[in-house]
Amino acid sequence: MSRGTPRSWRSAVLPLAVALLVAAAAPGVAEPAPPPDSATAGTALDQLAHDLADARHSAESAEQRSTAADAQLGSKQRESADAANRAEQERAKVVEAEAQAAELVAEQYRNGPLGALGSLARLFLSDRPEDVLGHRQREFERAHTAAEVLNDLRQARERFVLAAEQARQAEESAAAAAKDAQQAMTEVRTAADRTARLLDTTPADQLELLERQDGARADQDRQQALAAGVFGPGGSASQGGRRAVAFALAQLGKPYLWGGAGPDAFDCSGLTSQAWQAGGIGIPRTSEEQWAALPRIPLRELRPGDLIVYHDDAGHIALYLGGGTVVHAPHTGTVVKLAPVTILPVLGALRPDPQAPSDPQALFGP
Repeated sequence: MSRGTPRSWRSAVLPLAVALLVAAAAPGVAEPAPPPDSATAGTALDQLAHDLADARHSAESAEQRSTAADAQLGSKQRESADAANRAEQERAKVVEAEAQAAELVAEQYRNGPLGALGSLARLFLSDRPEDVLGHRQREFERAHTAAEVLNDLRQARERFVLAAEQARQAEESAAAAAKDAQQAMTEVRTAADRTARLLDTTPADQLELLERQDGARADQDRQQALAAGVFGPGGSASQGGRRAVAFALAQLGKPYLWGGAGPDAFDCSGLTSQAWQAGGIGIPRTSEEQWAALPRIPLRELRPGDLIVYHDDAGHIALYLGGGTVVHAPHTGTVVKLAPVTILPVLGALRPDPQAPSDPQALFGP
């Protein structure tokens, strides 16, 4: 897998790299030029490394976006269902208020003839004036009740209209989320197919050679970066960081699985989110969301438990262990493993618990 030197520390590493190259070229006898076929093979291998790295990066970034889209879809579907339930409850209240209003109208109709007489006339014509006065009081009470019934009906209808509109908007939002999730899934399949074609058409010995070259280059980059003071030391881990590291290391050897968040398989952000959940802090699910939401720190201040984010699109993330080493879930076909921090182009570093002090206790102490 090819990589670019991280932009954030390229200027620091480049002078050291140049010095190493000059030292290597110091002997007076020049190395013989490689045969043309060897040079051609090297160029082809470099191109394969570039293509494979690009395909894997595209696939993992698409997987992270798809995971986020699926979570968003689930959230929007729940919101839509809740809004529909609220609208149905408000509709039931309208039906109840309309029934009360209908009963009131019926009662007024039944009392119509008596109500048509003026109050004074009824008082004079009645054999029992006290009954008329009592009836007048009851009429006043009924009128007060009628106003309340009509007001309740009006408010119930207004609430129903509002709830129905909210339900409509929630349904549209869920439909848009479903469309986004489908598009993200299509991107995943396209990128995954591209990676599979490259792997299927590449001899096993070349893939093994690429793996060895990748590890050697990453380790050399790490040594150069550490010598240049790019990565830490930033102090001991916090208590939460110690627990996150312990959790991540306990997952070594478990397979990579797109969308995996344990306990048997993980993707890159599934590992980091579950590690920090074990550390006592909930963080967003995907690498892009973690990069967008968590506090950022300078690379020189790294301490164990911090997160390293890779690529310009934050398509990959790993947990820092210290000494220029991370633990991560690389990509499909691999397992959770240790790697040099420079395994991919570094975008930046995150600290989920920036206010927590360093814990002087040993990293794997009780």
